[in-house]
Amino acid sequence: MKHIRNLFFIGAVLSVLVACSPKLQLSNSIKKQYSISKDLPADSAMLAFYKPYKQRLDSNMNDIVAVAETEIARAKPEGRLNNLMADAMAEIARQNGIVFDIAYTNYGGLRLALPQGKIPLYKIYELMPFENRLVAVTFNGTDMQLFLNYIAEMGGDPVSGIRFRIKDKKAVNILINGQEFNNQKEYIVLTSDYMANQGDGGYIFAKAYNRKEFDIKLRDTILEYLKQQTKAGKTINPQLDGRITLD
Repeated sequence: MKHIRNLFFIGAVLSVLVACSPKLQLSNSIKKQYSISKDLPADSAMLAFYKPYKQRLDSNMNDIVAVAETEIARAKPEGRLNNLMADAMAEIARQNGIVFDIAYTNYGGLRLALPQGKIPLYKIYELMPFENRLVAVTFNGTDMQLFLNYIAEMGGDPVSGIRFRIKDKKAVNILINGQEFNNQKEYIVLTSDYMANQGDGGYIFAKAYNRKEFDIKLRDTILEYLKQQTKAGKTINPQLDGRITLD
C-alpha cells in the first residue's frame, strides 16, 4: 500500500510540473532540401531490422495464384480485365450470401494489366493496392437509369449482371440478369466503399440508399476467384461478351 501511495504522489508531482512548465515555441528554422537517391549510404541497423520481414513478405508475394492464357487488360466500353474483375466481385459476393442485382467498379481502379502466363500474388496487389471493401447500395428505378447513364458517360466501366448499349452517352436496351430494365423497380448495386463514398467522380452515388457494408476487400474477391479457378485446374481467359456496346 505504501508503494502505491508513493506512485500516486510521484504521479501528482509530475502532473503539477508538466502543467506549470512553460510552453516551448519555435524561434527559428532553417529549411534544407535533402536529396534521396540510390547513392545514399545504407543504414545497416535499419536493414538488419526489416530484412527478416522483407524476406517473409517476398516469399509470399511471389506465390503463383493463377495462369493467364494471354495478357488481360482493361478497355472501353468493355475489356477483358473489366469483365474479370466485375465477375469475380459478383461470384465471391454470391458465395458469401450477398444480395445484389449487378456488380460495378470503377475503370480507374484497375491499375495495370495482368500478364500472360503465371500471375504472382504481388501483381494482384499492384492491380488493386487499396483496402476498399464491398458495399451494396440501392437505387430506385429512375436513379438506376441515371446511374447507368453515368457509366455510359464514362464510356463504359467494369460491370457484371447487366447488358446495355451506349447511345448519345446514355444507356439503352438495358437487360439486368436477362430481364428488361424496369424503371418502377429498385435495384441493388454491388460496388466498393470508395465508389459508394462518391470517389472518382461518382456523384451519382449520392442518390443511393439502404447502404450495406461487408467485411470483404475488393482485392480479395479477385484473388479468391483466381485461386478457385486455379484449384479447379482452369487457366484464366476472360472473354468479351458484349455486355456493354457502343453505337
